[in-house]
Amino acid sequence: MKTLITIITMALSISFANAQKSASEKELLSTLDENTPKALKEHKVPGLAIAVIKNEKVIVKKGYGFADVEAKIEVNSETGFNIGSISKMFTAWGIMILVEDGRLDLDAPAATYITKWQLPESEFDTDKITIRNLMQHTAGLSVHGYNGYESRKELSSTVESLLGTSREEEAVIQIMEPESEWKYSGGGYTILQLVIEEVTGRSFADYMQKTIFTPLKMNQTSFNINKQLLKKSAKPYDENGKEIALRSFNAQAAAGLHTTLDDLIIFAKTSYAPNPVLSEKSIQLLTNPTEFSKGNYGMGYMEMNRFGDFTLHGHGGSNEGWHAGFMLDFESKSGIIILTNGESGRNVLFGDMKDWAQWHGSN
Repeated sequence: MKTLITIITMALSISFANAQKSASEKELLSTLDENTPKALKEHKVPGLAIAVIKNEKVIVKKGYGFADVEAKIEVNSETGFNIGSISKMFTAWGIMILVEDGRLDLDAPAATYITKWQLPESEFDTDKITIRNLMQHTAGLSVHGYNGYESRKELSSTVESLLGTSREEEAVIQIMEPESEWKYSGGGYTILQLVIEEVTGRSFADYMQKTIFTPLKMNQTSFNINKQLLKKSAKPYDENGKEIALRSFNAQAAAGLHTTLDDLIIFAKTSYAPNPVLSEKSIQLLTNPTEFSKGNYGMGYMEMNRFGDFTLHGHGGSNEGWHAGFMLDFESKSGIIILTNGESGRNVLFGDMKDWAQWHGSN
């Protein structure tokens, strides 16, 4: 009899817990449903895709608004978005795969692996520029970010990008002593792009496809923006909600990745568990923040504590007409992913992130 009572008690407890969890999840979804459409309208952002993960389980996966306003195509989890600087997080994985394979040394001078280009001479010591400090933004390099090109016909090679052949302001030069302070540099990630190409003998996009996206079955993710990928892609819009041209990038490693909510969910879950691509040890190394960044950046990953008594690792991303956020709480195996297709998407994104963080902190 006692055993039966114990079983019944346990069953009721589990049922109650599930009911409580369900109510909590419904509360979050209700908040998002109320606030997101208002924010999209206020900031003239056409659409948004959002996923919330709790204890490795996807509890929210939803689209709001439009991927294509004129055609009235709604956003869903298969809608494609450019994710800007979140691309750097994937590039860091690409580098660490080569480190694990013994083909790269994090602390070797980057010039060791490059034959097609070299930094212009300066008063600083270029031999101190290593793979590690390129990833950490402590190499002392120029070029914060990239604007991209409206026409794919304007695209050139990685080397020409580093030289500033098309745009002088994109030429990567050394502007301070390596390991003297933290300075964000998309240019440093373009050097990493060239390192990958020279070490592997493949294009950067092909290497990333073969080593990361294909093994993880991220089938709608690519640095090669082709017609097939664009069939399900959202269109980008300016601050007034007017459609603008989709930009392409020479500096793919820094800003050029196109993906979907579904594929980023795959990547998030992969990050929490053993996977066929990268070891847990390497992921921990990438997420561990550096002293020079004052604890805010590791290698391809930001660290964020501003929302509560939990730590988030991931990255934000923005290009003209796009804003995105990818943040994971590794301790609870939870996180949030938000993708938008509007120039003012940052305002909507941070609103949803604050709503989630408040909920996450109390659950």
